[in-house]
Amino acid sequence: MGKTRITKKVEKLEKEADQLRKKAEKKGKQLQSKASDRIEELSDEIEGKNKKGSKTGLFAAILAAGAGIAAVVLKKKRDQELDEALWEEPRSI
Repeated sequence: MGKTRITKKVEKLEKEADQLRKKAEKKGKQLQSKASDRIEELSDEIEGKNKKGSKTGLFAAILAAGAGIAAVVLKKKRDQELDEALWEEPRSI
């Protein structure tokens, strides 16, 4: 027997969700690497500015670390939303 319409639609949605998940993972990795690069830059600046007693570099490093963490959290949230969307009841057409 052939596949039902619902089965075909579910498979199509699973493929789309997988593509979106891969895209989100790629973007998350990019953001994470940018954040870590920025943290390294800022930590180098902090080392130079600590001799002068400046706290701006430290604040910037903490902000960059927060941005990296936020990117990871948003990626996980998106993955969870995609998983939930896959398990919703299919609508009749």
